Amino acid sequence: MGGMEQVSTSGTPPPPPPRRATTSTAPPPTARRPFPWGWLFVPLLLGGAGFVGYRLGHADSGSAGTPRTGGGSFGAGPAGAGQSAGGQTGSGQPGTSRSGRSSGTASDTGSPSRTGGAATDSAAADATRSGAAGARTAGAAPTGAVTSTVVTPVQVTAATTGTLSTSRTLTGTVAAAQTTTVTARTSGTVTAVAAAVGASVKAGQTVVTLSNTDLNSAVQSAQNALDSARVQLRGQQASTVGARAGLQAQVTAAQLSLTNAQATLNSQQQLLAIGAVARSEVTAQQAAVAQAQTTLTTARANLAENERSGAQGVTEAQLTVQKAQLTLTQAQAAADAARVTAPFAGQITALNVAPGEYLTANGEAFTLVSAQRQVNVNVPATEAATLTPGTVLSFRSGTQSYPLKVAQNPGAPTNGSVPLTARFTGQSVPALGSVGSVVYTAKVATGVLVPSTALQADGDQTYVFTVAGGRATLKAVTVLGQAGTQSAVSGIASGAQVVTQPPTGLLDGAGVSTGGAAAGSSATNPAGGPPPGGLP
Repeated sequence: MGGMEQVSTSGTPPPPPPRRATTSTAPPPTARRPFPWGWLFVPLLLGGAGFVGYRLGHADSGSAGTPRTGGGSFGAGPAGAGQSAGGQTGSGQPGTSRSGRSSGTASDTGSPSRTGGAATDSAAADATRSGAAGARTAGAAPTGAVTSTVVTPVQVTAATTGTLSTSRTLTGTVAAAQTTTVTARTSGTVTAVAAAVGASVKAGQTVVTLSNTDLNSAVQSAQNALDSARVQLRGQQASTVGARAGLQAQVTAAQLSLTNAQATLNSQQQLLAIGAVARSEVTAQQAAVAQAQTTLTTARANLAENERSGAQGVTEAQLTVQKAQLTLTQAQAAADAARVTAPFAGQITALNVAPGEYLTANGEAFTLVSAQRQVNVNVPATEAATLTPGTVLSFRSGTQSYPLKVAQNPGAPTNGSVPLTARFTGQSVPALGSVGSVVYTAKVATGVLVPSTALQADGDQTYVFTVAGGRATLKAVTVLGQAGTQSAVSGIASGAQVVTQPPTGLLDGAGVSTGGAAAGSSATNPAGGPPPGGLP
């Protein structure tokens, strides 16, 4: 119309009309350009539609199968076929993508507003599709909807029953197997020292000699007494034997006289029977036989007494000899005590006397260490019981390694550890006083062996995850011992499939995969929204 401004329908605002000359003092009316509301609403609609679609998809994927109860829905497809929870289509409700397009075309001013509205429809439709599976209620879900499922890939190993052992290294010191300070058994003046410090001696070798006159005299007296006792014994034996021979002859003669008298009596009795001799002669012969019998009895008694007394005399003489022999032995032992000898083969490490000095009884003469070496090491009380005598160990000093065997294990701890003694078994031994490492294998525990990385802690409770049927199961266990990368536990069966390194967030009953990666979100979320649990 004439005198009126024309609104352009193009995408750019029209140029202002030319001014007309006027004589009026009032200022001419100024043409106003319309505000571009389309440019403001398009970004807002795009951002709002994308955010709502993302939140719907995020919520649905995080709680698969949970129905939504809101009044409006962004689940409508491009043709508006989707139903909201209230049963209305998404194409005709305020706040949908169509509302965004209406806002973008409020004034028929050109193509930019229309373009913004179309972009809003497309973005809203895409966002709506990404959350379509979870936005629908259970009653309104379309046929064939897929529920999102998370499968976590894990690595498993089979638990086995066994004994967990570990190699221990402790510090040990080389010492002599035997060390003693030899003392004198009697007093005397040192007359000789047969070995110097550092010298090696044999068992029984004299190292220090003492002089003691009283001991020498005692030995001589005991020897004289023994000699006298032996002479008496021999005299008693000879006397007994000589007297026995005479008495035995008397017995023999008496036996013969009795035999002859008895024969004569028998002859006279026969003659008396025929009257050849008188009875008085027979009576006299009978008296002679009785006398011969008495003589024989006496001779036998004398022989028996001789044997008894002779045996007793010999026995007493023998006892005297034995006593004299004991006295001499004691005197000789006392005299031998004046010689201080080495009780075993070894090396002299100290001498406490010198020739001419007086050494009292029980005085220290010298110190001796054995040639055999051993290692002294303190072992933890918890492991000492397994290191019985004969257990093989090794001693490392520098670059050398020496075999050992446990010799003594007292069992009782001292200050929390058990002092153990091990002897070298090889020909080569380290120097006395060497410090090195004692290496041995210690038994830690017996139970079901699992990787230490499989253990999980929750307060004072320890547990592992086992896998069966594609599911992770939480199992409480008791740790019996740990060594290196393995632990011995109780509470699970041997052969159980244990997750070696449970991933963060793994829950009891969660789906797991032991053959590869978990199923991707595209397989369980065909709408193309974010994966279950939110954005990566």
